[in-house]
Amino acid sequence: MKITDGVLRSFRVARTYSENSQKVNCVDFSPNGQHAISSSDDDCIVLYDIQEGKPKRTLFSKKYGVDLIRYTHGDTQTVVYSSNKLDDTIRYLSLSDNKYIRYFPGHTARVIALSMSPVDDTFISGSLDKTIRIWDLRSQNCQGLTNPLGQPVCSFDPDGLIFAAGVESQAIKLYDLRAFDKGPFASFESRFNRVCDWTGLKFSNDGKQILISTNGGMIRVVNAFNGSVLHNFSGYNNSRGISLEACFTPDSQFVMIGSEDGRVHVWSTESGMKVAVLDGKHPGPINTLQFNPRYMTFASACTNMLVLDSFREPAYSWDRDYDQCLLPLLPPREPCYILYRLDSQNAQGYQWVFIAWSPDQSAVRQKMMYAATRATLKKEFGGGHIKDEMFGTVEEDVCFQGYLRHMSSCSSPAPLTAAEQELQQIKFTEGLAFPLQEEAKRALQQLKQKRINYIQLRLDVERETIELVHTKPTETHDLPYRIPTDSPRYHFFIFKHSHQGQLQEALVFIYSMPGYTCSIKERMLYSSCKNRLLDEVERDYQLEVTKKMEIDSGDGLTEDFLYEEVHPMEHTLKQAFAKPRGPGGKRGNKRIIKGAGENGEES
Repeated sequence: MKITDGVLRSFRVARTYSENSQKVNCVDFSPNGQHAISSSDDDCIVLYDIQEGKPKRTLFSKKYGVDLIRYTHGDTQTVVYSSNKLDDTIRYLSLSDNKYIRYFPGHTARVIALSMSPVDDTFISGSLDKTIRIWDLRSQNCQGLTNPLGQPVCSFDPDGLIFAAGVESQAIKLYDLRAFDKGPFASFESRFNRVCDWTGLKFSNDGKQILISTNGGMIRVVNAFNGSVLHNFSGYNNSRGISLEACFTPDSQFVMIGSEDGRVHVWSTESGMKVAVLDGKHPGPINTLQFNPRYMTFASACTNMLVLDSFREPAYSWDRDYDQCLLPLLPPREPCYILYRLDSQNAQGYQWVFIAWSPDQSAVRQKMMYAATRATLKKEFGGGHIKDEMFGTVEEDVCFQGYLRHMSSCSSPAPLTAAEQELQQIKFTEGLAFPLQEEAKRALQQLKQKRINYIQLRLDVERETIELVHTKPTETHDLPYRIPTDSPRYHFFIFKHSHQGQLQEALVFIYSMPGYTCSIKERMLYSSCKNRLLDEVERDYQLEVTKKMEIDSGDGLTEDFLYEEVHPMEHTLKQAFAKPRGPGGKRGNKRIIKGAGENGEES
């Protein structure tokens, strides 16, 4: 059946599913169109049978959370998905037995784009760490890395040979998968005449058009070969700047997007005219929209909205305004969220106090709903803007004096048990503390500022001080020659290396003691002063020592040795324990059976 204007206008809601209690993050159809899968902020992965029109199974990712999710190429029983709780690792999951097949670590910030190759086991991911990584399902190692100088959204073309990256919400860069390391072979600027962020990038199935989604109430279709603007589509509601997903129909003739009022808007890519507005019967904004690649169906998903109840303009400083602005906003019988702006700023802008208000008199259902949406609100608002977080059930908890008490409590040390206090006293009294000479102090300050990369220190036993020996520029291959063969030394070295495709720096502390050629007194003094020196370096100079090691000579200080010390292997082969045979005879049925936990992990 051909997709036409009339066919699209005839679409009606056929099925409504309420499997999720929180925002649905993503929906994806299997390549054969017979299955669909969704992910949501309540950590659920729901599988749907499209032919029967009903949910088939629900899996959970309580530990890691689930954000973007995609079926793998040619397989309806496996998916890859990004996490939104524990870390930013991408996970490869088998749907048949609910077990992880492989992990893909590397990204250091939230994954905002995930695209599976239409022809093989390759997939790409874009992240807020400003990188695009290329992966192969058969290996956990990143197969390639590009740094397009921005926060990239990305997508494969229909032939799986080219991928596009949208950079800094102003340019599209095209990469050849076979020569991505040479940089983009084409780049097109495509600036919008309004302030907005690009939230998605998709190729049409014929490969001739690219669809740019934004959070600014406008989407754009450009020519995939030269970047010229073919159409700008607007006229749908998105006043709150929500990330709304748009998509092509399988024949590339139409573009669809949901709106803030729960309706779906459709335009023709040939004429540029709006051809349909469909009532999705959604109570909130349609943030996810996907057309089935094989059948005449499409899926849309929404989320309930948090709405602005009231606000106050600042009049004086934040502390003078606090009680006057905040306390009148507290409803006596209903929960609410309050964001209070401070006068201090960080690299992302003004800092805020996040207050979760939940009075004892409010209904249990309301308390549960607010507790479930708390993490989502913080993520959408931006965790980097939130300086402090408070929870209150009575006015005294969240008033200005309550905030000061909260700050005092957070800054005070955690209480210690009697055993911990005893251990702390032992650590305080043990060891010697020779003072650092002024030259040594200046050298450590220069090391912190990355002006030097190596420091060698020695103990002056007569004066009972720690003195600087030298700060010669040192490469990794020079390090073995810096280790004296006849006297002990302390060394601080910045080890520059590449790990998982990214350049990293690790501060290594080396305590060199050349065997028994040194006197017993020297060995005891160097051993006793070492811990106090490290405590002083980390406390007073804010230098984080990644690895501490003791050596008797510099012969083994190779780059491979340092890399293995700084990045030890996570999994080591452990010898299996041979369980002895039990007593003979019948033992009866087991009283307790320990089951498997989530995704095949032991509970």
